[in-house]
Amino acid sequence: MAACPVGAITKRKEDGIVLINKDKCIGCRYCAWACPYGHPQFNAEAKVMEKCTLCVHRVEKGLKPACVDACIAKTRFFGEIDNLTKLIREKRAERVSLGFIGAKSTTEPSVIYTK
Repeated sequence: MAACPVGAITKRKEDGIVLINKDKCIGCRYCAWACPYGHPQFNAEAKVMEKCTLCVHRVEKGLKPACVDACIAKTRFFGEIDNLTKLIREKRAERVSLGFIGAKSTTEPSVIYTK
């Protein structure tokens, strides 16, 4: 967000979803270099940066992102970070191997990616 020279990246206060405004984006790729998760990708055709929106249009309607609903293995989760942390602890207790990507203490994520 701070890496974007034109302010095209915002983090929603209500849910922590990070969005890129394609109308503002100049395609400089600074966000890709700055992102500890490597999520912003350059769309060469549109000449702008893109990233997963976590299906913000669905979230605003109280639905889960499509990938969560579509996951046949039921290994994708979406919700409040405290609830997800509790769920991960429970899964670990069941001996399901989950891990954080990135250093939680330095990035203060609103989203947890597990592997």
